[in-house]
Amino acid sequence: MRIRGVLHTPSSLATTIPQPDLIPLIRQRRSAQAFSGKTSTLPRDTFYAMLSALVPASNPVPWDVWTLPIRLHPILFVHRVEGLPAGLYVLPRHEAAETALHSAMNPDFVWQTPEDCPAELPLFHLLEADARKAARTLSCHQDIASTSSFSLGMLAEFDAGLAQGAPVYRHLYWEAGLIGQVLYLQAEAAGVRGTGIGCFFDDSVHEVLGLQDTQFQSLYHFTVGNPAIDTRLEMLPPYSHLPKERQPCPQ
Repeated sequence: MRIRGVLHTPSSLATTIPQPDLIPLIRQRRSAQAFSGKTSTLPRDTFYAMLSALVPASNPVPWDVWTLPIRLHPILFVHRVEGLPAGLYVLPRHEAAETALHSAMNPDFVWQTPEDCPAELPLFHLLEADARKAARTLSCHQDIASTSSFSLGMLAEFDAGLAQGAPVYRHLYWEAGLIGQVLYLQAEAAGVRGTGIGCFFDDSVHEVLGLQDTQFQSLYHFTVGNPAIDTRLEMLPPYSHLPKERQPCPQ
């Protein structure tokens, strides 16, 4: 993002990713109910731009409002991204997390930087595979985790965080919420849609990743893709329930 509410794009992608106004995106933001599995393919640069927006080191907005430690790191099930192998990826959101995740997860993971990945994006390819069935199963057998372009789980630095005190448990969910809202707006900006996934099998997620303890804990899931619109649902303008005098001024 930048001043006057325009989504931030890393400099290496600035010439290829459009910069829409932020306020209309906030007002149109909705959760997807289903995805079109045949058309949920994202351009690779769009995928990179979405993930770059989650890295605090290169994105002052909105992460300048986050004054607590960064403790959540997406593990991604990539299904349909042009030019990227399907499979498992990880995005350590600070440098120390890369080392800790590398030590904690399956030692057979390859940890390769994807092709043309921006230098400021710490994304690593762990395993090439068709991850759709696994993603669906891990997310309580929900199709939205497999018919999208990609889905993800947010791995929290759990033990170390809670060692700082019980309030950190609440902080972890605040951070998950902010990650989710950034992804929602990034999806809207790209002409697709996202939704949170609150039901998942955390023990099974740990088994897939090779995690042996609760140093890292699967905390929340999310998914992004081309929405399949249910025309039976009525779509109202934002804030239409408010009296006219309380509705936001048009931009």
